[in-house]
Amino acid sequence: MRGFVGIDLGREPVPSAWWRRSIIADGGRGGLPGARHAIAFGVSQAGRFLRHFLELGMNDDGHGRRVFDGVLTHVAGAGKVFANHSFAMPGRTATQHEDRLYPENWFPFTNAVTTDLLSGQRSAILNGRPTDPLMIEVNTSTEYWQKGASLVHTDPADGRDAELPSTARVYMIAGTQHGGRPGTDPNPGPCVNPRNPHSATPALRALFVALEEWVRTGIAPPPSSVPSVARGTAVVAEAITMPNVPGFALPPGANRIGPPIDWVEPPTKLENFYDTRVCAVDADGNEVAGVRLPSIAVPLGTYTGWNVYRAQTCELCDRDGSMIPFARTRREREAAGDPRASLEERYGTKDIYVARVEATAATLVADRLLLPADAEAYVKAARECDWF
Repeated sequence: MRGFVGIDLGREPVPSAWWRRSIIADGGRGGLPGARHAIAFGVSQAGRFLRHFLELGMNDDGHGRRVFDGVLTHVAGAGKVFANHSFAMPGRTATQHEDRLYPENWFPFTNAVTTDLLSGQRSAILNGRPTDPLMIEVNTSTEYWQKGASLVHTDPADGRDAELPSTARVYMIAGTQHGGRPGTDPNPGPCVNPRNPHSATPALRALFVALEEWVRTGIAPPPSSVPSVARGTAVVAEAITMPNVPGFALPPGANRIGPPIDWVEPPTKLENFYDTRVCAVDADGNEVAGVRLPSIAVPLGTYTGWNVYRAQTCELCDRDGSMIPFARTRREREAAGDPRASLEERYGTKDIYVARVEATAATLVADRLLLPADAEAYVKAARECDWF
């Protein structure tokens, strides 16, 4: 049985290829006038499906033609989908607490050719096939803590940084959570800490534009921007030291990623795990690598991709993050026992804060990691901020 919610994985290239040809026909007849390329975009489960689709070589329409010219996955982590199995349940997604043992993570994890010490297999998702697309993978901090995202750009054989092919890019959007978006409810919900409202969407928009330009003109996107083992910014979760802020619940450790097992009758003990990393943090607890949007580069608090359950503080709270605001003044900070510098101490005035946001946004625009309209929105929000 090979199924993906009603789509036969063995036939999936057929509807995708038909869709491409119906839009990109000669002269665009019956489709979009002037259309020349097809790009696939998948978030979370859809992103994991696209990774699975490419691993299986399905970007070939069966006649040696490419289905998608470019692929962008967001918050897919290192996983695929529980679809190409008997009695599959594609809606399952394994985290430290939820759906823990359902198949999601298996070698290969990255677009670099690497070796799996557990199976001896040597492979990559993109294998240099003529039909391989240009690919961008974007993850938030959450995927490093819950979904083994470091395996997307490290070698499972030795834990070192992997050498990605020139056709692939990988980015981590620092200090963001899996489902972060404008309007995210900051209330704790089932978690201990307030949830993280910081959104990865502005960077995602810029990277989508970069992928389109890559596909259309051959101009490559910005270099990959992720935590690095060689630079000391990709570290084991146990090495993370967060500031000791009263009431701030700390992470119990990252979700451990292992190969698929018998999920119906699982073993009593799990022993085989891959070496995964998370991003190093600064004295405020904010991540130091990846794409650091103004909310992280010029912060108003500590932003994380993890949280913990109120009812079970030894477990990560699903795919939620945390946001712990800075005190406004030194007096408030000292009264609360908060070791992090207050807004007053780190910026002095609101004008200085706004100027720093503006400078950071301008740099990101120049690096093609932020669109001008989103840069303007960050500056506008800084000017309207009432925290000072």
